[in-house]
Amino acid sequence: MQTTQQKPGQRIAIIGSGAAGLTCTHLLQPHHHITLFEAADRIGGHTNTITLTQGPDTGLRIDTGFIVMNHRNYPHLTQLFDTLNVPLQDSDMSFGYHDLPSGLQYCGTGINGLFAQRRNLIQPRFHRLIREITRFFNIASADALQGLDPTETLGEYLTRHQFSQDFIDHHLIPMGSAIWSTPCDAMLAFPAHSFLNFFRNHGLLGIKDRPQWRTVQGGSQTYIEKMRPSWNNVTLVTRAQINAIHRQQQQIQIERNGQTETFDHVIIATHSDQALALLSDPDETETKTLGAWQYAKSKTYLHSDASVMPPLRRVWSSWNFQRINGNQTALTYHMNRLQRLATQTDYFVSLDLPHPPQDIHYETLYEHPMFTREALTHRPRLQTHNGTRNTWFAGAYLGNGFHEDAVRSAVHVAQQFGISL
Repeated sequence: MQTTQQKPGQRIAIIGSGAAGLTCTHLLQPHHHITLFEAADRIGGHTNTITLTQGPDTGLRIDTGFIVMNHRNYPHLTQLFDTLNVPLQDSDMSFGYHDLPSGLQYCGTGINGLFAQRRNLIQPRFHRLIREITRFFNIASADALQGLDPTETLGEYLTRHQFSQDFIDHHLIPMGSAIWSTPCDAMLAFPAHSFLNFFRNHGLLGIKDRPQWRTVQGGSQTYIEKMRPSWNNVTLVTRAQINAIHRQQQQIQIERNGQTETFDHVIIATHSDQALALLSDPDETETKTLGAWQYAKSKTYLHSDASVMPPLRRVWSSWNFQRINGNQTALTYHMNRLQRLATQTDYFVSLDLPHPPQDIHYETLYEHPMFTREALTHRPRLQTHNGTRNTWFAGAYLGNGFHEDAVRSAVHVAQQFGISL
């Protein structure tokens, strides 16, 4: 990564107002002149809290994108929230599974949830699944500590250790798909070492030592509301349609709406494919590293249609994975559990449903990075290349794809300007 000892008062363009762009803006604006460009009509990206405008819960704020964090695995976000005095509350992070073709249902909330279908008490096939989960915990824990070939995919790893198809289809891949909002077939291409390290760090290779997950009281939008009053050196441009970024003689030219604005630096805090498309003259490193990423698109609904949940109420969890048929799956978050909503009405956030639910309160489209061998192989080059030609990149794709990773990438950029969180 390049470093800069630029004097205060530089003109910096920040493109994208997700967690990375917001954090860069917040850290740099006391010392530099910031113009924050956002293509949408609101800032926040996946920090997207919806306020209900009708019904008995009018005024209730419900998250639809970024929902949970924990102090152990989100140290930079924790520090940011501490400086902003963002109020947090404990959350529930249970996982439930429902396979429509077979009718299988279970969840991880103790024996009653695991054997929510009482017939599974005497089903040898289900007991084999439980044994496979335990075997995976043991093998993966050892492999995560010893290290793996970084080129081995999760699919290759599971084949090498001869894990059963039931374990793959009805447990591990659904969990991975839910965590990364990635299609099940794409999860098999996920680098195994990254997958296992993430599971180990988050206490997912056992039933103990799991972190306490938390949500932001009043919705994640709260932290943006606490940031903005101090933004005295920020020009915010929403609905910004940027045509191109030109880099000439250590100057950055942002072309939009037939006009050009000049800056000293640009921080591109968008998805990697969007970043590449904005550059008028990407070099080889930028082309290979940014172009290696693909994104999964998920149609997302905030609604109150309980028919998307498992038929057995005792299987209901915070995260509810539904296998519809073949590779068609859906994921539903039970927001009452996640955000501790004290309402009579159930509120759900569902991704990738085969058809729209009933009683929709809000809908949008989210995109999430898909982790592949190619993307992770090229990524270190971008991190060392960062700052070349006064061009900086920040975003969740530079880490594990989560809010913490976006914030951490922004902190790393700010540090090159001599600014710490």
